[in-house]
Amino acid sequence: MKLILIPLLFSTLLMSDMAMADDLSMSVGDMLSDKDVMQAANACLLKHPKGGNVFVENVYPMNHGMVGIVTADASGRRYDCNAELGTGKVRSSEPIIEPKGPLFVSARQMQAPPQGECFSSSPLVIGRQLQGWLLSQTGKCGGVSWSGIAAGAKTP
Repeated sequence: MKLILIPLLFSTLLMSDMAMADDLSMSVGDMLSDKDVMQAANACLLKHPKGGNVFVENVYPMNHGMVGIVTADASGRRYDCNAELGTGKVRSSEPIIEPKGPLFVSARQMQAPPQGECFSSSPLVIGRQLQGWLLSQTGKCGGVSWSGIAAGAKTP
């Protein structure tokens, strides 16, 4: 009897994982059209430090009845906020710190050096073997920008 339950339990878990994967593919607009998510988003907007217009940049599902909301303002400040669905109670709201670098990009991901207006690429070699690229901000853009890294990435 116990052996019959194991495949049933496995298929139930697999189906719940597939349902969760479907939930993850929802757009920000789809998620915000849920009243509980909208309540959480409004609570997170109120937690964002004051100073100009504040907007929702991203929404993502979490476990245990929670939702993640990324808020931003015109100055570039971004906060990752976690709130309860149903009540809108904010559990945390932390600033998102963008990595200033240097960053390492593996040669396994990119055969050629990444190109960007705001950063430079230097090869990182061990022995005579190219390991990848060390990327550093150039200061040309007046802030942190890694635009251009993804353009050179290999696709599987």
